[in-house]
Amino acid sequence: GRHNAGLSLGRLGRWAEAGEVHRAVAAEREHLLGPDHPDTLASRYEVGFSLSRTGRPADALIEFTHVTQSRERVFGPDHPDTLAARQEMAYVLGQLGRHFDAHQVYTSVLAARERTMGPDHSDTLRCRHNLAFNLSRLGRLEDSYRMACDVAAARARVLGPAHPDTLATRYEVAYALGQLGRWPEALQTYREVAEARAQALGPDHPDTLAARYEVGISLGRLGRSAEALQLYRDLIDDRTRVHGPTHSETLRARHGLGLNLGRLGRWEEALTESRDVCAIRERVLGPEHPDTLVSRREVAVGLGWLGRWADALTEYRRVAAARERVLGADHPDTLASRNDEAHCLEQLG
Repeated sequence: GRHNAGLSLGRLGRWAEAGEVHRAVAAEREHLLGPDHPDTLASRYEVGFSLSRTGRPADALIEFTHVTQSRERVFGPDHPDTLAARQEMAYVLGQLGRHFDAHQVYTSVLAARERTMGPDHSDTLRCRHNLAFNLSRLGRLEDSYRMACDVAAARARVLGPAHPDTLATRYEVAYALGQLGRWPEALQTYREVAEARAQALGPDHPDTLAARYEVGISLGRLGRSAEALQLYRDLIDDRTRVHGPTHSETLRARHGLGLNLGRLGRWEEALTESRDVCAIRERVLGPEHPDTLVSRREVAVGLGWLGRWADALTEYRRVAAARERVLGADHPDTLASRNDEAHCLEQLG
């Protein structure tokens, strides 16, 4: 009963509450049934899952590692439940930026899934999808693109072209195309995914809105800023209606709007937009959150374009100092900020 209640909370996206329920059930089951009982392990697996969905990947990795080792002992290494836990282990390694470790786990899980379930089983295809995603994060863009295309074709064949899983892989194909600089094809693919998701999931579904956001990114990359501007204005209206004005995705769309105002040379408007977004992000996310700092940098860029270099320097310095504190002096983002600062000093002569 309570285990199912936890699963239902997860399905509603209420992961923090789901985690609390699963944690309580896991403790109870461990006490009554023992630590290696399948039901205890099922609860601990769900605890790991909710941790990975609430921004706690390091804690999730500890849970999944424990569940994997216990399931290997109890069920054997090729059992579907063992493989499910190992696959989630790979997913959280990716969340932690350990993409090489994730790659090795995905590869071994995939081999076992193909051996035991066949190449077209939905679990095998999910593993291949995740592997393609991870390849792009390793910088292996051509490999990622090829694998994503194969998985999209297989999912279309097995599940149908409009199935959410098929569309998720096509989204990954579009991402790989963008990374490869093939923006006209990326734009076309994102557009098709956005339309198909609007039909299958509804126009206000987060996945539909996410695909529309990527259409805007692609238009901007192709220098079609006037079209991007209109898209972002519509998207901001929809995001505000669905999620509220201070939601992170609403603010991302507003950030996109500001960027494209700048690309069109409308720097006064761009500056107003970036100041606004920066203020809300600072209030909601905190002054040193990466998104707040990206917005603060946009404020500085706008000031620079308007010839207000002394004001720009103040903002660039704030960004650089915060990044150094949070990320360290040698992080690429910190170094980029120091570069911004140097450019600004040059302008001030």
